[in-house]
Amino acid sequence: MIKNYFKIAFRNILKNKGIFSINIAGLAIGIASCLIIMLFVIDELSYDRFHEKANQIVRVVFNANINGEQMKEAVVMAPVAQTLKEEIPEVLDATRLTNQYGAKITYKNSAYRDRKFAYVDPNFFEVFTLPIIQGNAKNPLKEPNSIVLTKAEAKKYFGNQNAIGQTLTLNEEKHFTVTAIIDKVPENSHFHFDLFASTEGYAPAEGTSWVNSDFFTYLVLKEGTDYKAVETTLPGNSEKYMWPQMTEAIGMSFK
Repeated sequence: MIKNYFKIAFRNILKNKGIFSINIAGLAIGIASCLIIMLFVIDELSYDRFHEKANQIVRVVFNANINGEQMKEAVVMAPVAQTLKEEIPEVLDATRLTNQYGAKITYKNSAYRDRKFAYVDPNFFEVFTLPIIQGNAKNPLKEPNSIVLTKAEAKKYFGNQNAIGQTLTLNEEKHFTVTAIIDKVPENSHFHFDLFASTEGYAPAEGTSWVNSDFFTYLVLKEGTDYKAVETTLPGNSEKYMWPQMTEAIGMSFK
């Protein structure tokens, strides 16, 4: 019985080769499209999920309406991280990152223009899971002028030499000592840097201005905390600290 079905199907295919080819091609394209979309969605949903504290980390952003003009920025002011950590009980920790655009990195007679240079707070590697494979794994950015490199970046500058303890020069004036090496920042991360320098001794990181924004700021919330509940407290903090400086700087009230 089944054999006869196959015979009939085969004869129909031979009689209608064009229609059969179109149907098969359409089915193949449909399946391939579904697989590609599925892989894309899986990749998008995997972003930053590799961090051990992924479910607790949130980023602070800046939204404002100034004279009818909407402002939306991913960076906020230098004091925000420490202020929110001190004033919001649900915040366990806070850390910052700021990009050093067009950094010129020099080692001996070699110089590179590196766009993947960032200043980060000393606790950065406690918040984000980027395992250290060589050097100081406990607190690599505790001291001023310390820097952590990816394995590929260390290879670029030092070849097969031991990178730990070596010195890199930023913009021909500031010297950094390599204290640790990480493997790499995964592709499904929202930031991609190869050099992470400590904000200890970095003047902009110690600024008190609530008007100038330059730092990507991340909070680690207590487990189970609803970030939206924390979000409702931010306008009050902003008004408390920004209002006096806004009034002085541009003569505009917070409201």
